Amino acid sequence: MKVAVFGDSISAKLDMKNWTEDFLTRMGFPGQVELFAVPGEDTSDALKRLDQVVAAQADYNYIFFGANDAAAHHDVSVADFITNLTTFVTALGADKTSILTPSYVNEVAIAETHEMLGRSNANVAQYVAATKTVAEETGAKIVDLNHAMTVYPGSDEFVGPDGVHFSQDGYELITSLIAVDVKSRELAKTHV
Repeated sequence: MKVAVFGDSISAKLDMKNWTEDFLTRMGFPGQVELFAVPGEDTSDALKRLDQVVAAQADYNYIFFGANDAAAHHDVSVADFITNLTTFVTALGADKTSILTPSYVNEVAIAETHEMLGRSNANVAQYVAATKTVAEETGAKIVDLNHAMTVYPGSDEFVGPDGVHFSQDGYELITSLIAVDVKSRELAKTHV
């Protein structure tokens, strides 16, 4: 089984591949994960790479953008974000695509480090809602990462010192959510 992760710098880290593969193996559904992720990109930038993800012909696709789209210095409106995500889902096939909601950001860390300025949870919330809209309108599945991060009282544990990129706990969370989604899709095939 092949799993494609299409995203930005958070998805580019090798932990995303290795830990997702490890969780899948432990759940009894071994698979190969391919990362299609470029640091600093938003959904408008990623349109140029969509053909590479389509050509991979993965069994399951995971779209994970929003951290850069929601940043003040990126020029991706919520409407453009919706259009771009819809283009991704349409090209990849809604029946085998899940969209992860944009992740929580630690605004205190961002203010202290001055590394990831222009990002706030208020802005992210608009892109979370947009992600859910696209999933509902296209039939893609949603993996509500933002909710999983914010419902936990120690949300800051999931992000590193810059307030945006993931800590080990963050990678364990996202990769386990992807693996559980793959497993649920595989089990649904046998319970039809």
